[in-house]
Amino acid sequence: MPATTTFLTDQERQTVTAALPSIRRTAPDAAKIIIRLLRAYASGQVAVADPYASIPEVATAFGVTPQTIRNWTDRGWLPCERTFGGTRRIPRSVLASAQALARPRPAARDLTPEQIEAIINAPRRAR
Repeated sequence: MPATTTFLTDQERQTVTAALPSIRRTAPDAAKIIIRLLRAYASGQVAVADPYASIPEVATAFGVTPQTIRNWTDRGWLPCERTFGGTRRIPRSVLASAQALARPRPAARDLTPEQIEAIINAPRRAR
């Protein structure tokens, strides 16, 4: 469901319009894109994205069940807002966390038995 907020305020639209001549001089392609976006929004062809993700959407991103997401929000591990009806509203920024966790990690190097022994027997630093 699209959000009911406006894409740009009147002041922001005026600021962008005032900046377009200088943008055209320095980056003509960027100016064309901005103009197309403004026209598409004005004609209703662009829907404003909902700033919140659904529980099933977040569960898919993390690769867990929707109940796990509910448990995480109940424990405070994931931020959420609740509507008066009790529906959890999870910010889309949480999906960026899921993407960061899904990135491949560098492989850990294998330690030789001697290196492991040296680590175990190394004196601890005084605090």
